[in-house]
Amino acid sequence: MNIKKLKCFRAVVIHGSLVAAADVMNLSQPATSRLISTLEDELKLKLFKREKRRLVLTPEGKEFYRETEKILSNLDDLPRIVQEIKAGGTRTLRIVALARLANSLVSPALARFVKEHPDQRFSVDVRGHRDIEQWVAGRHYDIAVALTKPCNHPSVIQRPFFDTDAMVMIPRGHPLEALETVSPAQMAEHDIIALAPGLRPRFQMEEIFHAAGVALDCKIETTSSVLACQMVVEGLGVTIIDRLAALAVDQSRFCLRPLSPNYRLQFVLLFPPGFEETPATTSLVRCLQEEVASALGEHATMTGTA
Repeated sequence: MNIKKLKCFRAVVIHGSLVAAADVMNLSQPATSRLISTLEDELKLKLFKREKRRLVLTPEGKEFYRETEKILSNLDDLPRIVQEIKAGGTRTLRIVALARLANSLVSPALARFVKEHPDQRFSVDVRGHRDIEQWVAGRHYDIAVALTKPCNHPSVIQRPFFDTDAMVMIPRGHPLEALETVSPAQMAEHDIIALAPGLRPRFQMEEIFHAAGVALDCKIETTSSVLACQMVVEGLGVTIIDRLAALAVDQSRFCLRPLSPNYRLQFVLLFPPGFEETPATTSLVRCLQEEVASALGEHATMTGTA
């Protein structure tokens, strides 16, 4: 398998047709078609199916594309790395976080970090629960902020970060606002906004409702915790969230009530295989911890250090 086949595959995925991919790759359409065919033959996988005039990924193709994108992204990053080596400067610190923590935690923590390391370059990506661990395992990032879950990659270094109580997020004026605590049974009497099946927050919500012996009936599902919070403030329903994620939306338009019984959400820091601590990573972890302490105070328990 060569890189040209993988780049051709990515071009077809992004542009949706052999014609467009051929133009991007500066190849003829027959040559592009042959590259895809030989790739499928080599993998013994059917990567695409045709829907009307577009090529659409098969389920197997989607899985393969996820892995391909990580490989090609690392290759795309090589010129920048080489330039940094030649220049003799500090290497770019690569950070990835869940969307729910990007605005309320990572951004202000970086503001602290820059005061101590004004010359440090860094990049920040936002990815979903499903992808973060795999991207870190592929050494695409130096540090990740994520929700705890069983680590599927034993080479990924996982360190405890902080714990906090799960909260019920309620729009202002909602009947549940009058309660001091909210149970799953009380939530079930109203419209519930949940993360899509298969995502870690959805699993946690299902676990909470199952333990309470209450059926989880979601009116609205989304793949974004940030969007779930925004839909709460728009009055579309209630959801379960952590305090940090809730800070990303207008705080005057919602209230938080403790879940009864309480449920702890655990956050972790992930580091790539072979991770070697540097002054920059040590400082960044400390800035993240300080921001959690500042934003949540007694509502968070710091559970580890880098």
